[in-house]
Amino acid sequence: MAILWDKSLIPWTDRNGDPYAGAKAYFFDAQTTTPQIVYKEADLSIPHDHPVVANADGEFPPVFLVEQTSHRVRITTADDVTVWDVDGVSVPTTAPPDPPSGETPAEYLYQTGDIKMAWRVSAPTGYVRCNGRSVGAPSSGASERANDDCEALFKFLWNNDPNLAVSGGRGATADGDWSAAKRIDLPDFRGRVPVGMDGMGNADAGRVTDDQLGKDSNTLGSDGGSAVHTLTVAEMPEHKHSVSGTAQTAGEHTHNIKSKLGGAGAPAPAWQTGPDITNFSTDAAGAHTHNVTGEAANVGGGAAHNNLQPSLIVPFFIKL
Repeated sequence: MAILWDKSLIPWTDRNGDPYAGAKAYFFDAQTTTPQIVYKEADLSIPHDHPVVANADGEFPPVFLVEQTSHRVRITTADDVTVWDVDGVSVPTTAPPDPPSGETPAEYLYQTGDIKMAWRVSAPTGYVRCNGRSVGAPSSGASERANDDCEALFKFLWNNDPNLAVSGGRGATADGDWSAAKRIDLPDFRGRVPVGMDGMGNADAGRVTDDQLGKDSNTLGSDGGSAVHTLTVAEMPEHKHSVSGTAQTAGEHTHNIKSKLGGAGAPAPAWQTGPDITNFSTDAAGAHTHNVTGEAANVGGGAAHNNLQPSLIVPFFIKL
């Protein structure tokens, strides 16, 4: 196997940008002056002359090195002035390394039931999407994945979340339902944000309560909340709307009074109509104002408001 020297086909120039026309590349075994054979072709069939000479543009031709070796390389000008000299250069390999021996401890690996996010749409190998669809055996008709590799996840979900639906109802054991080719629903993360249980073995933190969630905030898989919300009267800040004003003062007026008084020894004056009427008038001091109080007209439409925090959409996957 061979590796192309990374300085091949690249113009070598001086600090003024002029090419090192006719520059020379000497390859030696590491820490020696023993020439090392380098090749013109990747199959290592045709060796280069020693040194390898650059063209008029300062470019060296393709130079192939033997993999997993080390060497010393010295570059000179056409006049044999050393540009640089580097020793102990390792040649990499394209062959995949042997896998490490032994087993990786389980705590360093994803295990059945572990959930992760990934910047992709399709499920990675060994995972299914947390979309509320179902998994089961090949003959189960499961909607997300029906395959033998779902057995571990099927039994894991069956044993850890009694609220997940099983087709045909739960039997006595997870093993029995798997053998009966039943399906079990997956956790459903569609349009939901994960929230930690309020207790998780400690005293309840009171950060997400049963009343807020509408369900038990310490039960695996409980869901709640809403993207929009309409305020109730009880949720509004206490306040009032007042209206005040003053009527115009164009109310000045008089009242005419008609009267006929009796003669001497007559009874008290009597109000009457007819001849001999004496006209009286009240003073014109009737100008006045009216203070107006009341409630303002209703405003607002009562529509629900957006209750969604700034979000970025990604899928969730669960390990088979």
